[in-house]
Amino acid sequence: MLDVLTEVFELQVCYGKADLSRYGVAPRPIPEFQTAFFEGLGLASAILPVGDCFLELVAPTRADTAAGRYLARKGPGGYMVITEVDSATPYARRAAEQNVRLAGEVDYPTYGEQQMDPRDIGAAILSFSEQREGKPFDGGWYPAGPDWRRCVAPAYQGIRAAVLTAADPESVARKWGAMIGRPARETEKGCFEIDLDGARLKFAFGNANRLTAIEIEVNDFGALRERCAAAGLDTDGKGEIRFAGIALRPAS
Repeated sequence: MLDVLTEVFELQVCYGKADLSRYGVAPRPIPEFQTAFFEGLGLASAILPVGDCFLELVAPTRADTAAGRYLARKGPGGYMVITEVDSATPYARRAAEQNVRLAGEVDYPTYGEQQMDPRDIGAAILSFSEQREGKPFDGGWYPAGPDWRRCVAPAYQGIRAAVLTAADPESVARKWGAMIGRPARETEKGCFEIDLDGARLKFAFGNANRLTAIEIEVNDFGALRERCAAAGLDTDGKGEIRFAGIALRPAS
């Protein structure tokens, strides 16, 4: 999958928790606290900048992990929406007030996350993540490493929407809106959106209760789709690209 992202989509790997030397990522010491965290989860990862956003590919390193069980149950696909906030503390407090459990928590000296459990909010994990070095929203992103800007593919500007499907999209949208602190509005019958800063969350009806699509801003989506079709990826009349259980669409 990673080869497809680099060779067909022409994205570049900037960082990750695996041997990524074949992708031009030089090995570097990983702090003990971070190594222990990933070993506990049993995950390997690779991060690729998509403009000013990031796509993270993860894979279990052993069977007895949450990620391994997720793949066995649902197959490949989207599982988490990560947002940047100036402080994760208010969101943790909001989760406690609304009886929303945490699916996970990251507490590094340089970075923190509060991950909302999809059993309580629906569709996927929603993570509120904060940089603890530099200033909020200054472009730094600890999980992507210190040199991610040099790995930005020139054709890409960003991920502009995440699409989540559920049997009751209104209920899920309202729950996400309550956690985020922004209203969910109906855009057409049965479809809802939440505006973020520079992006949107979209909620639609579907049997798959998960993150099912992302909308990307890229210079020539048609040319990208042609490359993907030539490489044997699933493209259809909807004008989207299906890869690893998720649909990629041009930003609307």
